[in-house]
Amino acid sequence: MGSSSSSPADGPTQLEDKYYPEWIKNPENIKDLTGKVALITGVSTSSGLGFYATKALALKGAQCVITVRNVEKGEAVKADLEAKLQEDGVKPKIAVMKMDNCDFASIRSFTDEFKKQYDRLDIVCNNAGVMGLDVQMTKDGYDIQIQTNHLSHFLMTARLWPLMKATAEKYGDVTITQVSSGASHKGGPTVDTANLNNPHPSHGFLLYLAPFVLGGSTGHWARYGQSKLANVLFAQELQRRIAAAGLQDKMKSTACHPGLAATNLQITTQKGGGMKDGAGYQKNGQSCADGSLPLVMAVAHPTQCEGGGYYGPHESQKGYPIKTKNENPLAYDEKVAKDLWEASEKAVGEDFQL
Repeated sequence: MGSSSSSPADGPTQLEDKYYPEWIKNPENIKDLTGKVALITGVSTSSGLGFYATKALALKGAQCVITVRNVEKGEAVKADLEAKLQEDGVKPKIAVMKMDNCDFASIRSFTDEFKKQYDRLDIVCNNAGVMGLDVQMTKDGYDIQIQTNHLSHFLMTARLWPLMKATAEKYGDVTITQVSSGASHKGGPTVDTANLNNPHPSHGFLLYLAPFVLGGSTGHWARYGQSKLANVLFAQELQRRIAAAGLQDKMKSTACHPGLAATNLQITTQKGGGMKDGAGYQKNGQSCADGSLPLVMAVAHPTQCEGGGYYGPHESQKGYPIKTKNENPLAYDEKVAKDLWEASEKAVGEDFQL
């Protein structure tokens, strides 16, 4: 499935932080988050988007809860975060909780425990994800990419929604973002709402070139593109339903993408046979920290965080964060979004009523 000639997959390429250090300290970029509770999923490494997003939110006063599959690894990440924030004179409040996006039962256990421990939830960053993997079925019977990247976040959000809504009604400012990818539009991916386990959902011509450029197979990238398009469709449909419920002045649903950020994601994909040279490919992009900024903007910018907004680097693959637009017309297709919502409810076995 992967290329026969690939470079060793050791770790992400170390690139210079061009924007992150100054951007996160500018009060015009991140509002005061004192007293707010932020949930960031998939913060299992110090070289991931979630790490730097958590650092930025905690720097502005948010109490951050990070989810991981392996609590021991999560505690190491927490210690690293605390050390870096203390260098900036901040004594952060960071908690680690176990959640496995490959297991719906784990999602349910996590949400039950979260609601026992916290009486508010102001910010949600659905960040956990996998990329370009072989077809693998989870114990719930869904392909690992669509379940990890979309279905589990859909289920988690549905189960935490009453708490988020109560927070909005009391404090008036709740934001949730889905971390998507440029793969949501590159190559024209689609979402097969009739069969979320389709091993090769339909796509445009350019996606046939992915194996030659990236490695792996067209199926690897068609399923990844489907899952990342699902993120944007979910965000858009959630915003429509927020508006229909009359909550648009108190709650916002957004989506974002990091551009080509040098994280462990590409390295893991290479190890799984989906890329030829993850670290080499990263040299065309930007640092992990810089890639996290659209995520931060999508949930915490004082003026540009808007319901239905989509955020990414100003040069698409790299650059400072801006409010932009997804280039896939399907991202804003209301029928596809509604069909995906219903397919997701069926997949997770729970209704999501606002």
